[in-house]
Amino acid sequence: AVPGIYLFSTSNPEWYREAKANAILKNDGIVQYTYQHQLEQASMLVSGIITPIKIENETTLVKLFPTNSDKKSAEKRSGTGFAISTNGLIVTNYHVIQNSNEIFVRGVNGSFSKRYQCSVVSFDKNNDLAIIKIDDPSFVKLSTIPYSIRSQSCEVGENVGVLGYPLMASMGEEIKYSNGTISSKSGFQGDITTYQCSAPVQPGNSGGPVFNKNGDIIGIICSKHKGAENVTYAIKSSYLIALIESLPIPYKPSVNQIAPESLTKKINAIGKFVYIVEN
Repeated sequence: AVPGIYLFSTSNPEWYREAKANAILKNDGIVQYTYQHQLEQASMLVSGIITPIKIENETTLVKLFPTNSDKKSAEKRSGTGFAISTNGLIVTNYHVIQNSNEIFVRGVNGSFSKRYQCSVVSFDKNNDLAIIKIDDPSFVKLSTIPYSIRSQSCEVGENVGVLGYPLMASMGEEIKYSNGTISSKSGFQGDITTYQCSAPVQPGNSGGPVFNKNGDIIGIICSKHKGAENVTYAIKSSYLIALIESLPIPYKPSVNQIAPESLTKKINAIGKFVYIVEN
């Protein structure tokens, strides 16, 4: 009923009665459980009462199959990406497309039934960034990108919004919006390459855009703190700009066209260029 927890049961009528325990699978493949049995052949005298001796067994096992490599090869991942050019350049996290044999995006031009095949153009493994490009022959050029990528650093307290496709299996494929503020100009354990923000995210948000009140992209969602509520980390857009500048193909920066619009219109305009990334 609970992933990673198994029921251990053993019985040997010649020596002891049936014993049961919960066996817990750790992240590193270690299975641990403790159980008790009493030896019918051995006993001890306590306060004049003969009591069978109870033996406690602490067991540690190593889960060998399937192997980690088997699991990774069969694992399917999905995340979020957003377009930065009309010719199909899309930004996402490196961990979303890492070790992928094939990469697809859905949601292009509003179609979620059509999957467009992509290839990796450039990536920055250290900063968990990747730029992919739609290579599908059926792809039609995108309309003008309505937002820009901000190079200046954000300040603590700035309002930000996040768009993405979290937990699609249970939450559906409609794009989701969440909001919050910049909580810190550094991320996990003081990482200066990321912001900490309070916008709640879930698995599937990885690679999604973080934008400010003007609709400028200021970060890319990369992770969340599992031990705290609504603690989200976003890669600063300056690192994305550096990756874009190293692209082997021409790139023309887009100009913000939605700054004077209402929040609802900003969400709608940006959302048209935010896609599901699958492998």
